[in-house]
Amino acid sequence: MITPNFRGNNVEIFNEKEIPSYNIRKIDRFSSLGMRAAESLLFVGFLLIILNNLGLIAPGTYFGVFSWVTVVVFLIGLIINFIMIPHLYFSSFKNFKKENSYWDRETFLILPSFFFGTFFLYGSQLYASLIILIISIILIAIIHYRFLRLSWKFLLKSSNEAFLMQQEYFVSLKYLTAYYVMLLVLLVLFNPLQVLFSLVHVHA
Repeated sequence: MITPNFRGNNVEIFNEKEIPSYNIRKIDRFSSLGMRAAESLLFVGFLLIILNNLGLIAPGTYFGVFSWVTVVVFLIGLIINFIMIPHLYFSSFKNFKKENSYWDRETFLILPSFFFGTFFLYGSQLYASLIILIISIILIAIIHYRFLRLSWKFLLKSSNEAFLMQQEYFVSLKYLTAYYVMLLVLLVLFNPLQVLFSLVHVHA
């Protein structure tokens, strides 16, 4: 990859193509909205569980007992695992190919989205929630493997000069694979979020 240089009229060189610098730095609106939606869902789901377990909303219940709060948090988990996480994969790879550093923020958000989305489904204990959770994990695993392959193929096509820079996305997904396994083990064996929210409920 040729090192970016400014050439009159605010133009930079990327992969031997002249591209206006404002297009390089511009964040796609679809990507930005996806990020904000994912972050908002995580915050709302977490806040609903805290307020519910403190008895401030839906008094007499707590997350895991059937109530409108549990149903809403379950639906948030569905949206996160089946819509937002796939979106983050597609959008991050698209931005990576465009050499827009926004992909780094998107891939960083995948792990907490998976952690909380999985907990929202698993912790709700609603009918068929375990089956839905397993399906979502399989779907995410398939998507993860697909983009791992795509990033590897993209890396093989890169020039020697671009190899070190373009391997970052592939390496990020490799680390993400290990983190997925660790989080699943953590959730199954210890379920720390359930313990935390239970303590909040007991001491409320």
